[in-house]
Amino acid sequence: MSAGALPARPLPPDGRRLHDDTAVGDTPLGDIRVERLAGTALAGRLEELAVLRLAVLGEFPYLYPGSAAYEERYLSGLASLPGGLILAAFDRHRMVAAATGAPLDQELDALRDPFIHAGRDPRSIFYFGEVVVLPSHRGRGIGTALLEIGESHIRGGARFASAAFGEIVRSTDHPRRPKAYRTPDAAWRRLGYRLEPEIGGTLSWCDACDREETAKPLRFWGKSLATGIGA
Repeated sequence: MSAGALPARPLPPDGRRLHDDTAVGDTPLGDIRVERLAGTALAGRLEELAVLRLAVLGEFPYLYPGSAAYEERYLSGLASLPGGLILAAFDRHRMVAAATGAPLDQELDALRDPFIHAGRDPRSIFYFGEVVVLPSHRGRGIGTALLEIGESHIRGGARFASAAFGEIVRSTDHPRRPKAYRTPDAAWRRLGYRLEPEIGGTLSWCDACDREETAKPLRFWGKSLATGIGA
């Protein structure tokens, strides 16, 4: 990505800002600040970002073991994509959350093809990958803020008609499902995302403690950027 990192600044008490003239949302997040990571800013935070992602993606429902080396390669590649986006949230100097995204036509075949088969143009869709928040900072609206800030960023151009993301589907009786686990569906709906029942797919990886890869079902959520409601 050619763009440099956005200046790190505290989020204002009346909303969240990506640029000085772009306010998003109206829920204060206290001292949390958000940075767009690219170039030297990403290079200096790459290891920390990889560690954060592995900590959260190792939890249910992902159960993804991963490796720091792979994460760093993946994130560097994402940042180099035209339109690739990496946002990180900081509590003082500690990274506590992050979100990634890219134009859908530059994503994995497993993510892009289901939309093509449903007659959707992947060039007009921005795909948010993972939004990860440390357990210590959940329930404060940080993940929601990152999605809103990401939307604000991509609305700045005329390319994208909608935004989308995928959700890993695990059975309700999965042996590693925490008793207190709740999907964030309600929060996504409040942001205007709606399930895309005609679009479905799978992603394969080896769960932590397993020896073989298995295909995980995906369901997709979408939102029209023009109307702010489900695509």
